[in-house]
Amino acid sequence: MTTKKAQSALEYLMTYGWAILIIVIVGAALYALGVFNPASSTSLTLTGVTNFQLIDAVLNKSSDTLTVIIGTKTGKTTAISNIDFDVDGTCMNSAIDGNTSIAPSATKEISVNGTAGACAALVAGSKVNADFDIYFTVYGSPLPKAESGILNGLSIVE
Repeated sequence: MTTKKAQSALEYLMTYGWAILIIVIVGAALYALGVFNPASSTSLTLTGVTNFQLIDAVLNKSSDTLTVIIGTKTGKTTAISNIDFDVDGTCMNSAIDGNTSIAPSATKEISVNGTAGACAALVAGSKVNADFDIYFTVYGSPLPKAESGILNGLSIVE
């Protein structure tokens, strides 16, 4: 009789244990996705780009210029050859001037000129999302690299 009670109690505990484990996993996944952080939808973030950290960014609609302050996560000096941005297929860049090197543990302000007059339709004070591509070479490697991501919460200024 005692063994039947023990088995029943163990089955009861295992059922609740699995249910609690599933709830914890789902909660952790939702937290990682930013569901519980309402500021994540309006704050400035750069998703999809792993070798760089975004410090700040702003898009000047009157000069059609995207200015970003970024640092490297590669641990080595990194030369950026080009940055492309695209807001709704209308406001986009033409090219960056030459290579810009960023030392390890340093940040750099980079301005990217867009197509003249293309950003005029954007509303100053609003926030937009932009496709973001960065082309770079890491010191010690001759191979060029590229990363693509989305710049979320980009502020538009006059």
